[in-house]
Amino acid sequence: MSRRVLSILLLFALTATLPAAVERTFHVAPPPLGADTAEGSAVKPFATLDRARLAVRAYLAAQDIRGDLVVELRAGAYALAAPVRFDAADSGENGFDVIYRATPGATVLLDGGRAITGWTREADGVFRADVGRDVDFRQLWIDDRRAIRARTPNLGLTYTFTAEKQSGGFDVPRAQLAGLTLRPNEVEFSVLIAWMHKRLRLARLADTAAPEITRAVIAPGEWDAIVNQPQGDRVYLEKHYWLENAREFLDAPGEFFLDRTAGILRYRPRPGEDLSSARVVRPELENIIVLAGRPDAPVHHLRFEGLTFAHAGWTRPNRHGFVDVQANSLVPADLAAAVDPQYRHNQRKDRIPAAFQAETADHIVVRGNRFARLGGAGIVFTHGGNDNVIEGNSFFDLAAGGIELGEDAARPANPRLFLRRNRIANNFLAHIGEDYFGSVAILGYYTDASLITHNEIVAIPYTPISQGWGWGSPSAPPESRANRITHNRVSNFLRRLDDGGGLYTTDRQLGSEISHNYVERMLPPDDRKKAGAALYPDQFTEGTHWHDNVIAEVPRWLHLWNPNIHGNRLDHNFADTVAHRNDGPDNVVEPVRLLATGGDQTRWPEPARAIIAAAGLEPAFASVRALAAPAEVIVPSTSVDFQILAGTWNATDTAPDRYGATVQQSTDPTAAARWTPILPRAGDYEVSVWLPAGAPAARYTIRHATGETHVTPAPESTPMSTPAAAAPARWHPLGRFSFTAGADSTVTVTALTPGLIADTVRWSPARP
Repeated sequence: MSRRVLSILLLFALTATLPAAVERTFHVAPPPLGADTAEGSAVKPFATLDRARLAVRAYLAAQDIRGDLVVELRAGAYALAAPVRFDAADSGENGFDVIYRATPGATVLLDGGRAITGWTREADGVFRADVGRDVDFRQLWIDDRRAIRARTPNLGLTYTFTAEKQSGGFDVPRAQLAGLTLRPNEVEFSVLIAWMHKRLRLARLADTAAPEITRAVIAPGEWDAIVNQPQGDRVYLEKHYWLENAREFLDAPGEFFLDRTAGILRYRPRPGEDLSSARVVRPELENIIVLAGRPDAPVHHLRFEGLTFAHAGWTRPNRHGFVDVQANSLVPADLAAAVDPQYRHNQRKDRIPAAFQAETADHIVVRGNRFARLGGAGIVFTHGGNDNVIEGNSFFDLAAGGIELGEDAARPANPRLFLRRNRIANNFLAHIGEDYFGSVAILGYYTDASLITHNEIVAIPYTPISQGWGWGSPSAPPESRANRITHNRVSNFLRRLDDGGGLYTTDRQLGSEISHNYVERMLPPDDRKKAGAALYPDQFTEGTHWHDNVIAEVPRWLHLWNPNIHGNRLDHNFADTVAHRNDGPDNVVEPVRLLATGGDQTRWPEPARAIIAAAGLEPAFASVRALAAPAEVIVPSTSVDFQILAGTWNATDTAPDRYGATVQQSTDPTAAARWTPILPRAGDYEVSVWLPAGAPAARYTIRHATGETHVTPAPESTPMSTPAAAAPARWHPLGRFSFTAGADSTVTVTALTPGLIADTVRWSPARP
């Protein structure tokens, strides 16, 4: 080969790897700087994202582009009147992209919510605001903190069914509904059943033969869903539940109630909240961005970078309840319209909408965005989608799931509906599933060659990563294959539901690999059951290879419970427990390499420590932990960030001057508990604990960036002899410490005398 030809080839290769040139940039800025009557230049920017989209569409129609088109949004909040919808005509061309991005360093908020003002105080300390009779929502945020929908018993407590479901409903103690003025189909039963979380509307009350028992009759649609529809019927005896959404339940700090008939919102503030200055927001839109492609006209070659998606909502449960099958796949509201032979049970299930909803979309990049304070899911790709990248995004405080790929179409009529070669990498997900506990952080249905790698998932109610669908009925299509789940870190999961796993699969996925993941702190709510495991190949899982995973602080490392799970290999895994279940004889399962217990990783073998070091976000993506969350982090004992470590505890909502809806109390001299905050940025924080007057002495251990510090508040900081009326509960300082971003810090409390109280801990950014 001549030197000239070699030089040409090298130049071609170098050119192929360089970023594409930008052909045209359109600019957007919030009013008054931006105006949709402007030309979209840097000097005269547009005011809305949708106006910029229309300008791009016109340019694409007029030009044969030879470079990327960029829409650059300047810092500020963009209140959306409607979701911004893209179709095939908005796509990039000739291999070039249309890029929608924030100006470098700018915070750009795409806001699907509406602010609420005009608060007045009522006699009982509740505040009210007029929001209008046509308004409907299920979430509320006060200075970016999620409020609690009014409920009984209060958050942190539940009732238990003492009888199985009856004809049309549930028999419950009449005292639970004493004083309630029932509005049909507004009060909800929220029921936890293994891996499912049902929300069932209460239609009416009926007398029973026992005067102390009343029958709560459930709305017909939900009742049919839980007794007649596929996978609906379940045992309710001894299951936990609570009641939600009535004015009579509005009795704890942080709770709200929307009277839809009158158009009045009521809220009971937490200590320190001032509604005259607080920013109160409720959701309005269901989606922020919608990619509306079709199999014959997909949306393609779009990029979304550096944007914040917030305050989208979802109100279907207010009209049809919420009956899930698994992972927020819902029994349809319209059964007749849902009949479809492509889907399991010949029935297309309903899904929770996402802030970023993509249907039949290819070569889409969603990178460096933040998803926060959402009433639905974060990102959903469905109805087909190939070669998409979801990378470097953060997800915090979502009512539903984080990232979902695919759908329940085991027999797709059009092979274009299958999702292929999509990559989910270096995302940080925390506090998803806040309202719908069956949510999964990263969920793949039937997919081909998905790559789920280097993600961090913490503090969630159910399963962090789930891949596959169907459970053998019908068999998975042959295209469901070659999926890879590698180098992820998942921690503090299965906090609200049971029978899940850190890494979960189902059905045939030939050539799939689950390796080099770090799975820790599986904390199921019921210590008696503990179904599931860190690694959970569920029914009909076939053709997978699980290797080189590290597992710690879990009830069991493997749950392989059914002989129909076959043709899999599990080897070279590490765990600090040998507890497991293996009832699948047609698999190769090597014993785990046992790790020393006690949490001292320096005693673990180097290969295990190397796996941990490489798991989670790669160094270039460390900034992804900077969540769109309040700078001041407040963790009550009702949060999934709180964990009981030792002793017998009881939750109570009768403690005076409590900060949270409930607090935890223990008279056990061995009692200990832990708060694990998710800090949105590194730096110095002032740490303080909320304590009532006369709280018993306790020792607090703060694990921070430079080690551990033990603090025992001095008697003058915890006045035990002063009457409560003269010395109410307040924040007691524990000190100033340096912390890293993420979920690597803790505050642990241990009893020094009987009567330990665990309420709330606060991390406040320290002033310079």
